[in-house]
Amino acid sequence: MNYIASLRYCLLVILCVIPRIAEAQTASPDRTSGRGAASTPVAQQTQTPTLSPGADEVAREIGVMKLIERLYQLPESDRGVGGGAMSLEALTLRQEISETVLSTSLDVDGVIAEIDNETAKLDSIRSGLESKRDHAQKINNIASIVTGGALGVVGTALQFKNSTANLGNAIGLGGGGASVVLSVVGIYQQRGGQRTLANSPNMLAVFFDRKPEFHSDYPTEVWTYLNAVRPLDPGAGTRRAQLTEEWKQSGRIDKTDTPKGQDKIATLTSSISQKRGLSIDQIADREAMLGDVKAEVSLMKRDLSRLVLALRPDNSK
Repeated sequence: MNYIASLRYCLLVILCVIPRIAEAQTASPDRTSGRGAASTPVAQQTQTPTLSPGADEVAREIGVMKLIERLYQLPESDRGVGGGAMSLEALTLRQEISETVLSTSLDVDGVIAEIDNETAKLDSIRSGLESKRDHAQKINNIASIVTGGALGVVGTALQFKNSTANLGNAIGLGGGGASVVLSVVGIYQQRGGQRTLANSPNMLAVFFDRKPEFHSDYPTEVWTYLNAVRPLDPGAGTRRAQLTEEWKQSGRIDKTDTPKGQDKIATLTSSISQKRGLSIDQIADREAMLGDVKAEVSLMKRDLSRLVLALRPDNSK
């Protein structure tokens, strides 16, 4: 009986000690490696393509950067690297990115089309004013030749005789006075008059916080691009601010906090509802400013193109 009791006691001790030994053996590698009892999962690294500064900017502005990061978390085989077939998830992500890029590109084309539309209407008005001015100046030149030339010759001829000298002096004086008057009229005619703008966009209006008309609103992505700082020129202000500063320095607009400057801006951003007359010089300034905006917006298509090229499977490495 004592033997059986001793055997039971030994079995009880073994059952209590074995779990502790197993636990110590399981935990010992972690203590040896210095990582503690609980193992920490290794974070998955994301391999993203090398984007140019402009492509990286537009990717964030149009909201596809997260899609790109998800795409490049997939294995290379799923992304079609090396000529293999893409997985369904990779194709779906690429389609979402491509549709967003295409939509933004069409928005840029729409802005350019509206600018071209406004420029064409301004050019038509300017051509009419210039034609009218040139015709008036031609008549003025003929009148100047008659009064200043012909009357001057007649007056000089009459001065050869004493009996007609006074008349010649009067005719010469009248011809000289008429020439002066016609010269003053010619200076005024040089301005070419004014005409109001018909149904036309006013794409400069939002630049100066004025009311846009006839589809003159900028799409959100394009407006965000214009109000962003160039990646390679971070200290120069936003694209919109730089354009405004260039217009001030070139004399196309005056200081915006003066009555004269506000009146000039109202003219440059007017549409049919304002019924403001535009002179040839004002039209030229407006066309030049629209050209600057068009050139700046067009650069967004360059960055979109670089973004698409960087996402090609053969550019993944």
